[in-house]
Amino acid sequence: MRLQYSEISLILGISALAGAWAAAAPQNGAARRVERTAVQAIFHSTRQSASDLEITGMAQGPTANASGYFSNADLARLPQVEATVSDDPDYPGVTMHVSGVYLATLAAATGATSSFDLIDTLCTDGYRSHFPADYIAAHNPILVLRMDGMTPSQWAAQKHQDDPGPYLVVYQHFVPAFHVLAHADRPQLPTNVVRLNFSTAAATFGAIAPRGRFAADSPERQGFAIAKQNCLRCHSQGPYGGTKSSLDWDALSTWAREEPTFFAKYIHGPRGFESNARMPGNPEYDAATLAALTAYFRTFTARPPATKPSKEPAQEANRR
Repeated sequence: MRLQYSEISLILGISALAGAWAAAAPQNGAARRVERTAVQAIFHSTRQSASDLEITGMAQGPTANASGYFSNADLARLPQVEATVSDDPDYPGVTMHVSGVYLATLAAATGATSSFDLIDTLCTDGYRSHFPADYIAAHNPILVLRMDGMTPSQWAAQKHQDDPGPYLVVYQHFVPAFHVLAHADRPQLPTNVVRLNFSTAAATFGAIAPRGRFAADSPERQGFAIAKQNCLRCHSQGPYGGTKSSLDWDALSTWAREEPTFFAKYIHGPRGFESNARMPGNPEYDAATLAALTAYFRTFTARPPATKPSKEPAQEANRR
């Protein structure tokens, strides 16, 4: 069979590992790697199955920013990693044996060069997790193909009420690499992943950099460091960030500017204002951390939000 240029990818094999991604790919560790003797996954130009993983942003083929798809079987031909996960906050009290592909291995095997230093994962509900190369190197995130020998959907049907498929990301054991005030480095744990996008940290995080010049230890820069990891997952700034929330960066900045006390209280405990709020609270954030986020968002030019929860805390009887 003759392959079209846009369909050729991993036939080149592991020799394609290069740049920042090869450096990030773990060589040793607690998780066990299961090497394949041959790597022949194909980067398809069209979707072959509903479970195919879409890849976008990567310069692949005759034009830049081409997109394509990997089937589950193609991903299984890559070097696999096996790990036992028992501390995933999405599945408290559950121990699961997973197998899959390190994000660094996947990135390197696709031929992505060091010009791309960030992968973001898009989920079916608009949630978006961001994985800069330094985060990948520090934490070795695993794109899961099998859970206890089953696909994620099969696993959920037997062992859990929530289907995390077709793909999700887990860690062998997550240890925070940094702290900013009361914010600790967090595991990015997307489920229902349908797309990986290759881009750069400069473009993605540059879009939400605080407007103005601030010292590295200023509240505005501290708030920026927190927002990159915590806020950008669900809220968007133009084409960047998640869309799980309908409130974008401008709406958040309006609240921070016009009602800073309410803004800080809502971040701390949104379900005190809306019993059905989808946003998780941040009860560990102290006054200094909330002040830093408020100062950061106030640096943006704002417009009125389309909707806003009540400024009065919900009555206890209305809470779930």
